[in-house]
Amino acid sequence: MDWLSPIRDMFEFALPFVEDLPIVRAILGFILVFFLPGFAWTLVFFNRRQINVIERIVLSFGLSIAVVTLSIFFLNILIGIRITGLNCVLIIIGITITPVVFYYLNRFIRRH
Repeated sequence: MDWLSPIRDMFEFALPFVEDLPIVRAILGFILVFFLPGFAWTLVFFNRRQINVIERIVLSFGLSIAVVTLSIFFLNILIGIRITGLNCVLIIIGITITPVVFYYLNRFIRRH
């Protein structure tokens, strides 16, 4: 039993339909890897007035590809985290949540 087994059990319990439907798995994986992390980082880097929706979507794809790939390889080489499906999903979730938290904290501070 390793430290990831509770998280692995949670994923296996919460998302059993993903294993049975490969199309849903492919769509969710595409969005998770190629769009969400970059979109979250564009919220931090750019104002609404600086870029329009099309530019934000294009930058989201580019930033996602760069940030996800570099962070997974960085964590593998320097820290020694193995590249597995669960580890990659957890890294991508962390990469996505970090700028969202920063964005909302920044908005909260600016309002008060």
